Amino acid sequence: MQYRLIALDVDGTLFCGRHRVSPRTLAALTVARRRGAITVIATGRTPHSALRVSAEIGGGPVICCNGAGLLDEEGRLIHHRSIPTEPLLRVLKLGRQADLLVHGYTPEGVVLDQPMAHLIRAYAWLRAGGAALQSAVGVARLWGANQTRLVPRLTQWAASPHRPPVLKLTLFGDPARLPDVADAIRREVPGVEVTSSGPDNLEVTAAGVSKGSGLAALGERLGIPPEATIAFGDSDNDLTMLRYAGLGVAMGNAPPHVKAAADRVAPPCAEDGVACVLEEVCGG
Repeated sequence: MQYRLIALDVDGTLFCGRHRVSPRTLAALTVARRRGAITVIATGRTPHSALRVSAEIGGGPVICCNGAGLLDEEGRLIHHRSIPTEPLLRVLKLGRQADLLVHGYTPEGVVLDQPMAHLIRAYAWLRAGGAALQSAVGVARLWGANQTRLVPRLTQWAASPHRPPVLKLTLFGDPARLPDVADAIRREVPGVEVTSSGPDNLEVTAAGVSKGSGLAALGERLGIPPEATIAFGDSDNDLTMLRYAGLGVAMGNAPPHVKAAADRVAPPCAEDGVACVLEEVCGG
C-alpha cells in the first residue's frame, strides 16, 4: 500500500519533553513527502500554534482544535465548526461550578479570564512536574506568542453576538475530578463532544467534531481515501482518527485503551516511534 496522507498528533507523538521534532523523524517525513505523501498536523492546539509545528516538519495542511478547524498549506482557515452559544454557556457554567480553569479557542487564539488564577495554577503545575508541567509550558508559550486575550468574564464574552467563533473549550483541573465533570457535560449538554489530551484536561467541541472528522474532510478534499492514510497519536482525542485511517498507529507511550484501538503500536515518542513506522512503510 502506498500511503498518501500522514496525519500526526503533536504532543506525545511528534513532541516529547523538548518540544521539538527529532532529526530522525524529520528525515523520515522528508522521505515520505518525496515519495508523494502529504503530511498533516492533527492537533488540539490553536491554528497559530499548529502552523508553527507544520512549518517545522516542512509544511502541509493543518487540522487544529481537535478537528474544529481546517487550514490549507497557506494557513488559511478553509473550514470550521464552532460550538453553538447555548451549549457553550452551559459547559462554561459546569466548568466554573467545578472550579476548573477554562480556555476558549478561537481562530485568533485563546480567550480566558481570571488571569491570577491561571498564574497560580501554572505555578502549581510547574512545581508538580510531569503532565502538569506540559500544561504550564503550553500556557507560557501562548502568552509569549501574544495569542492570549484576557476578558473580564468569559461567560459574558461567550454570550456576545460579536465574538469570534469558539472552536474548542479546554477545561483544566484536578484529574480526580474531571471524569465526573465529563459525565455531567455528556449528560446535561447536548450538542457537544467531550474528549481529553491528558489527565489534567477536558476538551469540548461541537457535536460530530473530532480529529477523525477533520481527517475525513481533508481526505475528501484531497481525494485520498482512508485506506491510503496513516494516523499517529497517543491520547483520547486521537482515537477517532486512529480508527478512521487505514493504518492507525498508537505511540508506545499511549495508555492501554488507545493502543487497543490502533492497528499497530509504535515505539514511544522518546524512541522516535513515528520514524520507526515510516521507515518501514514508506522507506527511508
